[in-house]
Amino acid sequence: MEETMNMTAERSLEIITEQIVQSRKAVSKDVGQSLYVLGLYTMGMAVVVSLINYFSLTPLGHLLWLVLPFIIWWVLRNNKERVNAPVNLVGTLVSKTWWTFAVFAISYTVLATIWNFIMARMCSPNEYVRMHMTITPIVILLMAMAVSITGHILKNCWLVWFGITAGLLVAINSHVGVGTIILARLYPPHVVGGWSLIDPCPILFLFSFIGLMLPGLMLKKQK
Repeated sequence: MEETMNMTAERSLEIITEQIVQSRKAVSKDVGQSLYVLGLYTMGMAVVVSLINYFSLTPLGHLLWLVLPFIIWWVLRNNKERVNAPVNLVGTLVSKTWWTFAVFAISYTVLATIWNFIMARMCSPNEYVRMHMTITPIVILLMAMAVSITGHILKNCWLVWFGITAGLLVAINSHVGVGTIILARLYPPHVVGGWSLIDPCPILFLFSFIGLMLPGLMLKKQK
C-alpha cells in the first residue's frame, strides 16, 4: 500500500513537471511570435520614418512612432498563426513584464516629448542641450530589460544575454552619438545634417534586429 502511494506521488510529480515544461514551451513560442512581430514592424517603421524625414527635410516623420504601438497591438491581435499561450504563472509573468514596459516606455516618451517641446521654445540652444530629456536610450534600455527578464522567466539564458548585450551596446551608442562623431570626421556637413534628420532610426533598426526579431525567430523555431 505504501509503495503504491509512493508510486502515485512520484507519478503526480512527473505529470506536474511535464505540464510546466509544456506550458513554458507554449509561452516561449507565443513570446517568440510577439518579439518577431515587434522587431519586424519597428524595423519597418524606422525605414519609413527615415525616408519621410530625409526627403521632407523635417523631423515630422517621428510622429509616426506614436502610432507604432497600436499597429503592433492590432497585428498581434489579428494574427491567426499566433499560438495562444496558456493562462498560468509563466504566461502571466511574461504578460505583466511587457505590460509594465509598455506603460513606462509610452508614459516616459509622451512626457519627454512635451518637456522637450516646451524647453525648445523657452531655452537657448545651449541651454536646451543641457535641459532636454533623451528618449531613445531610455526606451531601448527598458525594452532590453523586458527581453532579459522574459528570458529569466522562460529559463532561456541566450535570450537574457541577447537583451543585455543589445541593450547596452545600442543605448550607449545612441547616448554618446558614435554615428554622428564618425560621420563628422569622415564626411562633409551636409551628410551629418542628413544623418541628424533620420537619427535615431538606424539605432532603433539595429536594436530591433539584434534584440527583438532575431531572438523572436529563434524562439519560434525552437522545438
